[in-house]
Amino acid sequence: MKRTILLLLFLSHYLHAQQLPPTILLWPGGAPGATGSTDEDKPAITPFVPDAGKRNGAAVLVVPGGGFTIRAVDHEGVLVAQWLKNHGITAFLLRYRLRPIYEREHWLRDGQRAMQYIRSHASEYGIAQDRVGAVGFSAGANLIADMAFHPVAGQPGAQDLHDRFDTQPDFLILSYGSAALPPSMDASVKAGLPPVFMFGTVEDAGSMKGMTELYSNMIQANAPVEAHFFRNGIHGSGFAIGDPVLGAWPDLMYAWLQAGGFLTDKPRLALTGVVNLDGSPLLRGMLVMTNTENLNAPPVVIYITNTGTGELGRFNVPENQGPIAGKYKVVVRQEATRWTSNSRDPFMIKMMAKQRDNTLTDTDRKEWSEYLRKRDLSPSIYDQKVFTRQRPGDKSEYTMEIKEGSEVRVEVYSK
Repeated sequence: MKRTILLLLFLSHYLHAQQLPPTILLWPGGAPGATGSTDEDKPAITPFVPDAGKRNGAAVLVVPGGGFTIRAVDHEGVLVAQWLKNHGITAFLLRYRLRPIYEREHWLRDGQRAMQYIRSHASEYGIAQDRVGAVGFSAGANLIADMAFHPVAGQPGAQDLHDRFDTQPDFLILSYGSAALPPSMDASVKAGLPPVFMFGTVEDAGSMKGMTELYSNMIQANAPVEAHFFRNGIHGSGFAIGDPVLGAWPDLMYAWLQAGGFLTDKPRLALTGVVNLDGSPLLRGMLVMTNTENLNAPPVVIYITNTGTGELGRFNVPENQGPIAGKYKVVVRQEATRWTSNSRDPFMIKMMAKQRDNTLTDTDRKEWSEYLRKRDLSPSIYDQKVFTRQRPGDKSEYTMEIKEGSEVRVEVYSK
């Protein structure tokens, strides 16, 4: 009898845990333009909130696709929201209005209202108002792109609390769908476009045309964008959870969010310094710095290529790519033991300038050829060398404290 009661309690708890969170109407008193009283007339969101100890303060509006005639609410909605929740990101699944009952103006307003609701209730959910993005699939990607292209500014004195907040997502994740930049887009809107992450497959040719067009548009507009286009994969793959190939894209997206600083509220710092190996500047390699105190902090990866005319081994990292303050694990990777960048070689600088200006003479070509034959361009390294400790005999990993305004001097030794 006791075992039966325990089993029933377990099943009750399990079934309760499987229930979705309650839906929240975006307009409890009725949506503007509503023509009926069913769920399809009532735009809403469903929150998926991580445990307080796992929450990183970021939020994402999840918008499934379906050609604006259905909503693929399971694999492009619930499964996506649960994945985000499991990674510490608070997700809000959007129920937006569909055709033929409604038109673009209605589902666009639903998405905008959802962003305003999330921001107006940020403290309630433990999220930051300036780290609220959106992920959309197919038609859902079109919807959130439309939101970014047509933002509505908040009205501080509005009677409706939600209208006091702006509708522009802080970042966009577009999955096999998009909308091209409007030709008449205002310059200020174009300058304020949020960072965009794009995923698609070449096999899904129907969505690739719009995505590659938007990708080119954003590059031309100098807007932040990153794209991952896989070779194979059908339209509507969602997060492709369990797919050994396409299933990598959510992890790429998560790394992009982390690198963009969207998973922490700590301010980023500009960073300058120099990397030395055995007391001399690192000629060619990489410096990787990973925060040991905050797993959500963006990693800092610096390629030492010794281009330009500054000090050898020196690096300068802008604030938007820099670290947050804290303790960092330091890894130095050596990729060559002999390296001279063309931008440091006076002879190469002169010859390449002539080539660009179309003033290269036959005499110049002969001199250049002779110079090339004398250069040692043979391999200088057997394999990449990795230094995780300042000295080989050190028992602990190489770490350092990063503070605002600090000059970093990284020293590693092979002996």
